[in-house]
Amino acid sequence: MQIDHYDILEPDVLFSNEEAIIQGLNGIYDLFYPEWSAGTDVQKSWNIKPQLAFSNHPTLDTQASGWDAEFTRHAWRPDKDMFEDNWKQCYKVIDRTNRFLVNLSNVEDDIFEDAGTRDMIIAQTRAIRGFFYSYLAQNYGRLPMLLEGDTYMDSPYKPRAESVQETWDLIIEDFTYAERILDWKPWKGEYGRITKGMVKNYLAQAYMYNRQFADAARELKSIIDSGVYDLEECYALIHREGYYWGKESVWEIGYPRFSNLNWGADGVHDALWWPAYLTASPDLDGWGSLFISYEFCDSFEPGDRRLEYSVVQRGQQHPYTGEMVTDDQFRTADNMPNNYSLKLWKRRPGSEEVVFNPQSAIWVRYAAVLLNYAECLFETGGDGWPYIQQIRNRAWGGLEHTISQPADFPFDLKVEPVQAPDAREFYTRYRSEKGYTSDAWKVALTIERRHEFMAEYSFWYDLTRTGMAKEFLDCEYPIGKGITNRQFEYQSYREIYPIPYLEIITNREIGPENQNPGY
Repeated sequence: MQIDHYDILEPDVLFSNEEAIIQGLNGIYDLFYPEWSAGTDVQKSWNIKPQLAFSNHPTLDTQASGWDAEFTRHAWRPDKDMFEDNWKQCYKVIDRTNRFLVNLSNVEDDIFEDAGTRDMIIAQTRAIRGFFYSYLAQNYGRLPMLLEGDTYMDSPYKPRAESVQETWDLIIEDFTYAERILDWKPWKGEYGRITKGMVKNYLAQAYMYNRQFADAARELKSIIDSGVYDLEECYALIHREGYYWGKESVWEIGYPRFSNLNWGADGVHDALWWPAYLTASPDLDGWGSLFISYEFCDSFEPGDRRLEYSVVQRGQQHPYTGEMVTDDQFRTADNMPNNYSLKLWKRRPGSEEVVFNPQSAIWVRYAAVLLNYAECLFETGGDGWPYIQQIRNRAWGGLEHTISQPADFPFDLKVEPVQAPDAREFYTRYRSEKGYTSDAWKVALTIERRHEFMAEYSFWYDLTRTGMAKEFLDCEYPIGKGITNRQFEYQSYREIYPIPYLEIITNREIGPENQNPGY
């Protein structure tokens, strides 16, 4: 269902009636997309730069050339443009939610036709604020805390909080409020609105960052028990163009199929991006932002279909476009691996006058809920192996025989039931062979997340949150060995990113001495 989006309105107009208030809420949702402006590519790169870059490139499974090659070297700096763009957009949303909540608190109850409407609007607004604070906390640690009544117009100078716990406490408070109010299905049937499932997932994530695994397990189990979500039968069908809010999607940011998706459409719509251009091979009109490592491609067990569904490798034919990837080992002056993700590259960039792809950025899938629940069970003395096995069985095509072969789908589905090798047995052996020292269950979760969520929005954060980042890099990308030429020693301070340089020089309450250690 499509609804009109509005920018923020003046308070005397915005809060004059229920319809106007809902339009104001839509104006907050609109900031999940940056606003179009001439001379900048932030809008069109958003959800890849910085989001996919931040959550993937430091793992080395994905790599970038040119201006962004510093991520592959673990050499990013505070003046990197992505940090500034990310910071400004997140605080723009927080600013808007705070102003909206203050004004909404002054509205009389009789302006709403239904007694629960105000609470429903507040719940969505607070969940949006919680989402963006959560994302900032993952990336930067301690933050300047803008609360209701604070905006960057009247509170331009704010020190960083004494601890990141202050931020997580607000996040938990916002999501706890929202999950009591919101339903499992989107309000008014308008998909794209925040739901109880989305809120419970991010509430669980906040608990996991605070090592409150029993609390996180409770929230995740309620998502599983709700029956609202399920795994897609075929892994390759998750990231289809024009496919929105499938049964596995817990939270996604949809990019619609507008009538005009050619050059010039960005002067009309904000909800546009060009993932094909940013993820395709440079030989086939791509721009070199997402190469897939040879180590990643070589890490799959025989029979795991996620490899062929996720990556087109050197010398292979692209299954969707029919074009051949060159057989060169490396591309670009930065010697990038000649392999590419199929999740966001479904057509030749610009073909059929489609420059901006009508495809969702899927932030949270039900698969993540299952693996996170498995982690919480292990951390609290339970058995998470059955949930890992569910993910593996789907990866081997174990559910494909239950659906019909889709039209124009370039892979043949499995027609007979199939079972993946036992997860506990395999990862016990894998742990020893690779030289990991962590428990086998933690290695299993690391590698399953690696294979499941490449070029999505979580893997680097999972590595850093679980304390597995150094071990993963040392075991999968040892210095001076393998095809990826890793030369850097691991530095734990890079588990969070630097406060953007612009914030340091413009916020008089944050000086160089307040920068994250190491930067």
